[in-house]
Order: sequence, then structure tokens, then C-alpha cells
Amino acid sequence: MSVPDLYLLIALAAFLPPNISPTLIFVFITGILSVVGWAGLARIIRGMVLSIREREYIEAARALGVSNFRTIVRHVIPSTFTFVIVAASLSLPGYMLSEAALSFLGVGIRDPVPSWGNMLSAAENISSLTGRPWILIPGLLICVTTLAINVVGDALRDAVDPKTK
Repeated sequence: MSVPDLYLLIALAAFLPPNISPTLIFVFITGILSVVGWAGLARIIRGMVLSIREREYIEAARALGVSNFRTIVRHVIPSTFTFVIVAASLSLPGYMLSEAALSFLGVGIRDPVPSWGNMLSAAENISSLTGRPWILIPGLLICVTTLAINVVGDALRDAVDPKTK
């Protein structure tokens, strides 16, 4: 958790050969972000599970002789599922922005394959930006997509929240 994602990706992308396929680069970026990003979520979920197992309804289920598997499926997972949805809806835009930043810097997905970062790198030149202002549309699409993912994640969390039923 102490290693910054973007700096690690930039450092590891420097070791990749320049003729590697863009699909493999995308898989590499996704894999590194997943390996680095799971620890925070796992730590919070572990704490939630340790808290949930001490609640009265879990003790009541144990006293009734309910199996551990059924207790986990029936009580623990629904209690942690809403946090997982919120965490995913906050992490996914971060991963999208990391990929766009790497592509913008030229160490992510390379030029023949379209990427929002590649498209935004064309807006780096002020003369091309004044002549063609529509090249900022990928930046707007990143913002709209981030907002949409957060709204859908919030609606999904409200729909499956066991505390509101």
C-alpha cells in the first residue's frame, strides 16, 4: 500500500520493449493496478467482517445451529457487499484516469490504438488547441464517464443495501 500506483507503472513501463502489442500493454496496466489496489479494499473488508461476526444476529444464528457457510452467505456477504460496490465505483474511475495519464505521457497504450490519453496528448500543443477545440472532447468524456460510474454505483448500492429493506 505504500507504493504509489502511477509511479510504479511509469517505472515498470520503462522496461517494456517498444514493439509490444497495445493489448498486452493494457493487460499489463490492468494487472499492475489490480495487484497494487487490492490491499486497501481487503483490509477494510477484513475489518468489516471481524466487526460483523461479533454482532448479535450472528451469535443468534450460531446458537440456532446455522452452518458457517450459510451464515456467511446470508449475513456477512450482504453486509459487506454495499461497501464493495462503493469501493468499485470509486476505484474504476481512478483506474481509467491512471490509464489515460500513462497514455498521455506516452508510456501506456501507444499511438495507433485509440485511448483517451492518446487523444488528449494532441491537445498539448496550444496552436492545435486553438484551431481545433474539439480535441478536448476526450477530457470531457472522461469527466462524464467518471460521474456516470459514480451515479450508477450509488444507485446500485441503494438498491442492494440490506439496511434499507
